Amino acid sequence: MANLKDVAKLAGVSIATASQAINGKSVNEQTRKKVLECAEMLHYVPNKGGQSLITGKSNTILLVIINSLKYANLVRENTFFYNYIMGVLTESQKHNYNFHLEVKNWEDPDLLDFFKIRCRDKSSDGMIIFPQYIKNYDFLQYFDSFPYVILNPCLENKRLNYVSVEHTYGGYIIADLFIKKGFKKIGVIHGPSDHYDAECRRNGFMNHLHKNNLMIPLSAQYYSDFTIRSGYIGAGKILSEHPELEAIFCCNDFVASGAIQYVYEKGIKVPDDLGIVGYDNTDVARAIHPALTTVDARLQEVGGVLARLLFKQIIDKHTSIQSYIKPELIQRKSI
Repeated sequence: MANLKDVAKLAGVSIATASQAINGKSVNEQTRKKVLECAEMLHYVPNKGGQSLITGKSNTILLVIINSLKYANLVRENTFFYNYIMGVLTESQKHNYNFHLEVKNWEDPDLLDFFKIRCRDKSSDGMIIFPQYIKNYDFLQYFDSFPYVILNPCLENKRLNYVSVEHTYGGYIIADLFIKKGFKKIGVIHGPSDHYDAECRRNGFMNHLHKNNLMIPLSAQYYSDFTIRSGYIGAGKILSEHPELEAIFCCNDFVASGAIQYVYEKGIKVPDDLGIVGYDNTDVARAIHPALTTVDARLQEVGGVLARLLFKQIIDKHTSIQSYIKPELIQRKSI
């Protein structure tokens, strides 16, 4: 297999010039063309490991999703994270970067060591972190000089690099829809009580109802684990005690699809007998019948923004970067 020295010899240039030409550095255009033609003739493929030793960069970014052993493994249980991943992957390809995914748990005894090692071993040039749950971010102690972006951190700190989706507003617009529809008898299937996004949705929804003198009894509330199965169980529990409900807000589209499955089996018609609303605007929302009214959390767009902010740090050396994304209501046929 040809190496860089072979390419340089055939092109009649130094190894350094050949390397610059192949890596898009500043060289004479005629020289660049000649080097690239020689590389093609010799079927030369750049060695990423060697480039990493020379440049000090791996040309790889890492996405770390932190789950909790208390709940379902959401990476495996549904396709929710696929949307984020596609956004990150698309942006990575624009920068000619590789992309790796790691899934950890908050309960892992080696969690802090994992972050410590990844920030020091040069296996990636930056990291995107999905912490999900309301925890202490002790891992941040290792990120003093390592590029990172966090999705929806549960703490406010102007020095953090993060993207925040305004899920409190997302919960608010669902409550506002229910109020405008004139619903008085309302149920809700929340996400996990210690999941930050779920709590933001819950607070936005419940607070807006409360301000409009609408209360939901505890018996008409259920805490799910974001899965289809938990939506099915949750709908069964609250409707068995409150068959008079007019509408149910479900914390995500998967939970909503489980709720719709349950009411269909019981002969309850959506939306004629009961309105059901989801959240996130995943493919599930369009695939189920009736098509689900939901909140578009702009998942793929968020993935792209996370990656762009990370590359700003890696390439442009930006620090303390924050971005805010507002979800929007998508009205379909389920309410």
